[in-house]
Amino acid sequence: SKERIGYGTHFLRFLAEVALKYGFKHIGIECANTKSGAFAKKLGFNSIDYENYSTTINNLTSYFSVK
Repeated sequence: SKERIGYGTHFLRFLAEVALKYGFKHIGIECANTKSGAFAKKLGFNSIDYENYSTTINNLTSYFSVK
Protein backbone atom coordinates (compact mmCIF):
# COMPACT_ATOMS: atom_id res chain seq x y z
CA SER A 1 0.00 0.00 0.00
CA LYS A 2 1.25 3.45 -0.88
CA GLU A 3 -0.79 5.24 1.80
CA ARG A 4 0.65 7.20 4.70
CA ILE A 5 4.25 7.22 3.49
CA GLY A 6 4.70 10.98 3.11
CA TYR A 7 3.93 11.75 -0.54
CA GLY A 8 1.07 14.12 0.31
CA THR A 9 3.07 15.97 2.95
CA HIS A 10 6.04 16.29 0.62
CA PHE A 11 3.79 17.57 -2.19
CA LEU A 12 2.12 20.19 0.05
CA ARG A 13 5.51 21.35 1.31
CA PHE A 14 6.56 21.80 -2.33
CA LEU A 15 3.33 23.67 -3.15
CA ALA A 16 3.83 25.96 -0.14
CA GLU A 17 7.32 26.86 -1.38
CA VAL A 18 6.01 27.59 -4.88
CA ALA A 19 3.13 29.62 -3.44
CA LEU A 20 5.56 31.76 -1.43
CA LYS A 21 7.70 32.31 -4.50
CA TYR A 22 4.75 33.53 -6.58
CA GLY A 23 2.90 35.46 -3.87
CA PHE A 24 -0.10 33.21 -3.25
CA LYS A 25 -1.69 33.67 0.16
CA HIS A 26 -4.01 30.63 0.41
CA ILE A 27 -4.08 27.01 -0.64
CA GLY A 28 -6.99 24.60 -0.77
CA ILE A 29 -7.89 20.95 -1.10
CA GLU A 30 -11.07 20.38 -3.08
CA CYS A 31 -13.42 17.38 -3.12
CA ALA A 32 -11.64 15.66 -0.23
CA ASN A 33 -12.68 12.17 0.78
CA THR A 34 -12.56 10.96 4.38
CA LYS A 35 -8.83 10.19 4.37
CA SER A 36 -7.72 13.35 2.59
CA GLY A 37 -10.05 15.40 4.82
CA ALA A 38 -8.35 13.97 7.90
CA PHE A 39 -4.97 14.74 6.31
CA ALA A 40 -6.05 18.34 5.66
CA LYS A 41 -7.20 18.78 9.27
CA LYS A 42 -3.89 17.34 10.53
CA LEU A 43 -2.04 20.01 8.55
CA GLY A 44 -4.23 22.81 9.95
CA PHE A 45 -6.62 23.32 7.04
CA ASN A 46 -10.09 24.64 7.86
CA SER A 47 -13.17 22.91 6.52
CA ILE A 48 -15.28 25.05 4.22
CA ASP A 49 -18.12 22.56 3.71
CA TYR A 50 -16.80 19.13 4.85
CA GLU A 51 -15.56 18.44 1.34
CA ASN A 52 -13.30 21.42 0.65
CA TYR A 53 -10.52 22.74 2.87
CA SER A 54 -8.43 25.91 2.95
CA THR A 55 -5.51 27.39 4.85
CA THR A 56 -3.09 30.28 4.53
CA ILE A 57 0.39 29.70 3.21
CA ASN A 58 1.74 31.20 6.44
CA ASN A 59 -0.10 28.59 8.53
CA LEU A 60 1.12 25.79 6.29
CA THR A 61 4.76 26.92 6.35
CA SER A 62 4.52 27.32 10.12
CA TYR A 63 3.31 23.73 10.40
CA PHE A 64 6.27 22.49 8.36
CA SER A 65 8.83 24.56 10.26
CA VAL A 66 7.72 22.93 13.53
CA LYS A 67 8.00 19.35 12.17
